[in-house]
Amino acid sequence: MEHRFFTSYPPPPGSVIEPADVTLGPLAGRTVAIVGYGTMGRAHALNLRRSGVAVVVGARDGSPAGDRARAAGFAVHPVAAAVAAADIVMLMLPDTAMADAWRADVAPHLKPGAAIGFAHGFAIAFDQVVPEAGRPCFLAAPKAQGDLLVELHAADGGVPGLLAVTDTSPPATWDLAAAYCLAVGCLAGGGFVTTFRQECVSDQFGEQAVLCGGVIELLKASYDVLVEAGYGAENAYFECVHELKLITDLLHRHGVAGLRGRISGTAAYGGLTRGPRIIDDGTRARLREVLAEIEDGRFARELLASHQRTAELAADEAAGPLARAAGPMLARLHPGEGK
Repeated sequence: MEHRFFTSYPPPPGSVIEPADVTLGPLAGRTVAIVGYGTMGRAHALNLRRSGVAVVVGARDGSPAGDRARAAGFAVHPVAAAVAAADIVMLMLPDTAMADAWRADVAPHLKPGAAIGFAHGFAIAFDQVVPEAGRPCFLAAPKAQGDLLVELHAADGGVPGLLAVTDTSPPATWDLAAAYCLAVGCLAGGGFVTTFRQECVSDQFGEQAVLCGGVIELLKASYDVLVEAGYGAENAYFECVHELKLITDLLHRHGVAGLRGRISGTAAYGGLTRGPRIIDDGTRARLREVLAEIEDGRFARELLASHQRTAELAADEAAGPLARAAGPMLARLHPGEGK
């Protein structure tokens, strides 16, 4: 193999590759097609270009995403044409759109030997995309939101990332995946070797149990309890929502033990004694149920069948007390944002 960035092929899950151990060599002379120019697709496209990699964007005719890509200076083609012109095709579409796009516009037009890549494991983990044996197929998943990835890359920084390769890919796909991660800026702090399934299941569980589900519901419930008990909406918003960022920033930088040492003694004692009453064995049992639904595919099937309900569910939440309270508070705390 011309490029050897790992000590063994395949590298064991959990191993870490450092940016100093990787070059852009495997990308030399290759064109990357970004299919799906959303927030993360845009980030990959901009960072690849900044790294000197040739990029085209695949978009449907009349697509607003295609217009945004053109405005950013990218050559935009219909998806099938972009795929046919590329040596690496990055599928950055929503999970619910992957299967149709793969069948209609991607698989029939791939060059022999062209690689396919993903920023999230769902399509491979739940068989929405099934590449033929020998087709290079990799995962490059930055652990950051797209706009932040662009901002840090432009400042010669980056974020950690997860990378994976399918079992039927050629061994050199690992080097391609590492080079791609370097180009988009997701080896800072290390590139952590995983599998498509582990990335997907962990990601969905984290979203549902903590980041986009559990935490939001805890905020809503806590706000409601304070307001129902007669406490001011402003007090409730500050204590249950606004200060969450202060705590998560401490957690992000210092870990749980470091956080405890940086808050008041009252806050530390109250959290240590009352937190376990809120998150108890019953909560853990429900968390295991949520994880099982992801692992056995029930959530994937529900998502594919019912994702049209998302807007309706979000509208119901937006009509709730906490979402309504956020309007005037955000106008004061973050004037000018969101306009």
